[in-house]
Amino acid sequence: MLNNLPSTMFLLVIILISPKLLAESVQANTLHIDVPFVELHSGPSAGYPIVHIVEKNEKIIVLLKRTSWLKVKDKRGIEGWLHEDDLFGLSQYGEAINQEENYQDNFKNRAIEGGVMYGDLEGANFYNVYLGYVFTPVFSAEISAGKALGNISDSNIYEIMLISQPIPDWIVTPYIGVGGGIIDTQPHSVLADAESRQSTLMSAAVGMKYHIARNFLLRAEYKLSLALTDRDTNEEIHTWKIGFSVFF
Repeated sequence: MLNNLPSTMFLLVIILISPKLLAESVQANTLHIDVPFVELHSGPSAGYPIVHIVEKNEKIIVLLKRTSWLKVKDKRGIEGWLHEDDLFGLSQYGEAINQEENYQDNFKNRAIEGGVMYGDLEGANFYNVYLGYVFTPVFSAEISAGKALGNISDSNIYEIMLISQPIPDWIVTPYIGVGGGIIDTQPHSVLADAESRQSTLMSAAVGMKYHIARNFLLRAEYKLSLALTDRDTNEEIHTWKIGFSVFF
């Protein structure tokens, strides 16, 4: 009997505190409707039909989040999806929801990022597209393809880079990157000694990402590349670029 006393007391404590923990968990996910009404869709997109309307002063419970949509349930148990923009008309713990913090959380927890950039590569106009996968808020990897259009030659560049963002909480987020790839150069000249060539690239980059709003970023970058050629000396390539990105 005495040997079972500790186990009995432990179970009693669990029974007493479980309702409190459950109530706090539900409250943390409960939102209050402060606008005349909020429309709930049958799926996480505006293309899905509206299946229910939650009126002012009612409460909803957030069940899960998918991209910029939240699945919620009202007091009647009816479930539906609302867009995060509707959070402007909701409150939690009696306070309006901070949408900027919500957008920043989306940025930190993004999985896919892609964009287009334009800049200068050793005096040539440089166009670049990239697609990245985010492993954690600090580390990501990306592949890119670029085209340099110059007066003497054109170049195609293909690279893979690893990116580190040591301070992901900032709205203006600095980053560094290292990677490699290839550069194909095609001279415009028809002289006999002008020939196309392909070289291996080793690159290091520094830049910054500015979270403008929602799923949009402004990005600027400087990159120093070393082209490993068959000549006696390797070539340094300096690239400056700026552009826009989206993330999901």
